[in-house]
Amino acid sequence: MAIDSPLQQTAVTGPGHGDDNAVVLSTHGLTKDFKKLRAVDRLDLTVNRGDVFGFLGPNGAGKTTTIRLIFGLTHPTAGHAQILGHHIPGDRKEALRHMGGFVDDPTFYGNMTARRNLRLLGGMNGEVSEERITEVLEAVGLSERGRSKVGGYSHGMRQRLGIALALIHKPELIILDEPTSGLDPQGMKDVRELIRELGRQGTTVFLSSHLLHEVELVCNRAAIMRKGHMIAQGPVANLRPTNGSVKILTGDQGRALEVLRGLVDPTAIREDDGYLVVEAGDGIVPEMVRRLVAEQIDVKAIVPALEQSLEDMFLELTSREDMEDEA
Repeated sequence: MAIDSPLQQTAVTGPGHGDDNAVVLSTHGLTKDFKKLRAVDRLDLTVNRGDVFGFLGPNGAGKTTTIRLIFGLTHPTAGHAQILGHHIPGDRKEALRHMGGFVDDPTFYGNMTARRNLRLLGGMNGEVSEERITEVLEAVGLSERGRSKVGGYSHGMRQRLGIALALIHKPELIILDEPTSGLDPQGMKDVRELIRELGRQGTTVFLSSHLLHEVELVCNRAAIMRKGHMIAQGPVANLRPTNGSVKILTGDQGRALEVLRGLVDPTAIREDDGYLVVEAGDGIVPEMVRRLVAEQIDVKAIVPALEQSLEDMFLELTSREDMEDEA
């Protein structure tokens, strides 16, 4: 299926077709090299039907390159992606019939209205009814601006229109690259609710984001990328510290650090946003409190690992990777 200007290598849409397979999207040893840089390193992902799957990582982690490989917009150095049994790049045309979404910022004809853009660009992959255009514009909160020229749209409105285009043919898999980029807080909330609703309706969503909080709010499963390779994958509820670590806040963090170093391995202590994070079993926590109090250090807060966020897990994993790289 051709992807024509102005959405070349930016947005892909396709009509959905039923399939009984539980796995909607998977990658198998997916690798992409750019000269001396390995942007994606032997990536193995599994996204199941009905997942709202978060694809996490900082800028430069390889997320956008991975999405380009999944869409078949760039050729892998090794490995392949698979959509409902269709290999990419080998069977790209058929695979795209099950997908919709965008990579990078969606681009439209600025001198045309939103409705005309959806009619023209969506029509490249099959007939689009006016009723369906009305439905997707309403779904993304642009029903009142559907007859406005896109050239006057804000960046956030263009993001919403990109989602509308992705939805136009009711595909089974939606791939969104940073869909809340450029949105104000209300707009971000609206898009998140839209993504949740898609998941509730059975649409599989693959959501690339560098916002850890966003993934916690929206996704049921996630993978974390760093420097081209995956460092964790699984249910979001499980992507939290599992080593009994606690975050400690005291009235004198410098002195507290010295006290704690006398109780646990110094490498098991790190600093995070004003807290001391200690990797220790539950049994040591009461003793840490007693020692701190004995040294007349006020203990203001101790946060168990179960109350820590996905961000803590990300920091924990990346700090571990840094130590391994240095070693």
